[in-house]
Amino acid sequence: MKRRFISILAIILCLGLLGPMWVMAEEEDEEEEEDPVAVVTIIPAEGEQAELGVADESILIEADGLKFKDLNKNDQLDPYEDWRLGTEERVADLLSRMEPDEKAFQMLHMTLVTLKESWFNENNVGFVLAYTYLADGIEAAVQRGNYVQALSEESRLGIPVVFSMDSVIGCSWIDETTIIPDQITLAATGDVELVGQLAVMQREEMKALGVRMSLSPTADLATDPRWGRAQECFGEDAELASAMIKAAVQGLQAGDKLTPDSVIACVKHFPGSGPQTNGEDGSPIVLNDDSIDMHLSVFKAAIEAGAASIMPYGYSTVPYLGGDAVDNFAHESSVVMNDLLRNDLGYEGIIQTDWGTNHTAAALAGADALGGAGARESKKLVEALSEEQLNEKVGKLLAAKFELGIFENPYSDLETAQAVVGTEENYALAKQAAAEALTLVKYENPVELAGRNIIVAGTLADDAAALNSGWKIPNDNYEFERTTGDSILEGIIKEAGEDKVTFIGNDTSLIPESIGEDTVAVLVVGEKSGTHQPNWGAQTLEFPAEQQELAAALKAAGAYVVTVVVMNRAYVLSPIAEQSDSVLLVYRPGMTAGAEAVADALFGKAAITGHTPFQIPADMNQVLSQREDLAKDITDPLYDYGFGIETESFGK
Repeated sequence: MKRRFISILAIILCLGLLGPMWVMAEEEDEEEEEDPVAVVTIIPAEGEQAELGVADESILIEADGLKFKDLNKNDQLDPYEDWRLGTEERVADLLSRMEPDEKAFQMLHMTLVTLKESWFNENNVGFVLAYTYLADGIEAAVQRGNYVQALSEESRLGIPVVFSMDSVIGCSWIDETTIIPDQITLAATGDVELVGQLAVMQREEMKALGVRMSLSPTADLATDPRWGRAQECFGEDAELASAMIKAAVQGLQAGDKLTPDSVIACVKHFPGSGPQTNGEDGSPIVLNDDSIDMHLSVFKAAIEAGAASIMPYGYSTVPYLGGDAVDNFAHESSVVMNDLLRNDLGYEGIIQTDWGTNHTAAALAGADALGGAGARESKKLVEALSEEQLNEKVGKLLAAKFELGIFENPYSDLETAQAVVGTEENYALAKQAAAEALTLVKYENPVELAGRNIIVAGTLADDAAALNSGWKIPNDNYEFERTTGDSILEGIIKEAGEDKVTFIGNDTSLIPESIGEDTVAVLVVGEKSGTHQPNWGAQTLEFPAEQQELAAALKAAGAYVVTVVVMNRAYVLSPIAEQSDSVLLVYRPGMTAGAEAVADALFGKAAITGHTPFQIPADMNQVLSQREDLAKDITDPLYDYGFGIETESFGK
């Protein structure tokens, strides 16, 4: 019972619901600054000279006619400061200069909501999750990120910090960036090359904003339709998911090794968190002799692709594996991290924990970087870990930083960021991804929408946030500009004209008694945006009564009903499909351009070519009869895996 409570608490912390309270507990006497700015000097790369970025020019020194950064301010060039040397030599030298507490602070991966300067200029922490601290647009992100790096430069050894982001849908925690469709949407495209292109675009935006670690992609398989995080998966087919994981990892990292062009890919959630008991997130992961290889195959693909970091799941045990995995969450289990990931799969990269509460236990069990750890954890780590353990773990983290090139220049350039982030080209790519995923599963006696009056029903039609999962800036805290984009309702109005569109929300009393041929009804149904727990709960995949009543009332009035399903997991579509003439699955098509892609498809301006990335059940009995851990094991589903009716132009 106690571990269940901790699991729920950890999930709440991860979602940020207690974020400000959590961080404020460690910053009682700190005053928040308004958009602090670091004046950065860049020494350009010329000939053999590496590009250097410094906030304090006094730390620049010369040797052999070249410039270097005197990070420890001892007026001499030490091996770890010499960018001409190899990573191994630089790591060994730096480790020899570090005190145990400095090593421990490098393992901390803290959540940054409001700034506490001492974390960086005194503690010199290793990693920070860019939660809402960078959220207020490109200029603020560059200024604040550079200021934090300047504080790290002030520390005794001047080790730069790595900014990370929960970026499963792009650089989504900073306004004005390009938000891409969720992974389940990309699976419906079947387009592996497109996934790679999106990852490259995401890398370029993140790197321009100083965020050098992406807590993505997700290698879980959507084998249980009840699970709320199915929206983060590349579907339930292991072969397709493996190909897409490879493309995403190498797109983010600019190849299979870290370089100054890379963003670290953190692949999650090992050993595969898709199959959880009864589809309930945070319950024990279900694996069996006939399913474990399938789930591990996607992580093997990530390792082959060169994934620099892997995250075990932080909120579920893995009883099948035995040993400490029976009672410990995956990211606190030696069986999961050492026996399976290190020894069996041969993984040598960084093991990054999920956001949890028992950080020292996770480190002792095999983790290197500790998600959600606070400054007070450093003392516990020093007491618990041997010098050899600290050196092994911190050595991996420092090596990644050297390979990223951030010891030389961790700073962002505002002009570059403004030229790279949120461009029309990026918008077009996000729209292409949304468009390729759209899937027709019913298409009877189609009619054109252009020129007709349109009744738009369902409150979800006016909910732009529902076009993505919840891994983005909280809607109630920030005013969005382009990051939000349009809702489906707004997309339809732009195509049809405001005078042609009547929005009725969920109010069936606004439906006319008789709807003529000059009017088409577009009904938008599905679940609101969310993360771990789906809006309807894991117990049901059936549409709520109000959505079913809307469909029935529109059909009874004689309307031609086009139902648009915002689909984060495999719903029981039967009752909605029966009341609809056409059914278009749009999944989570992305806040940046998803609404426009949907409107283009409905108005016949773009082909519809997507295919279902999972089986869609006919009823809940089928869901309850399938196994959590097996793919495509629903007998006689309503729509099978890979189903889709293709058309060049809807209604024509």
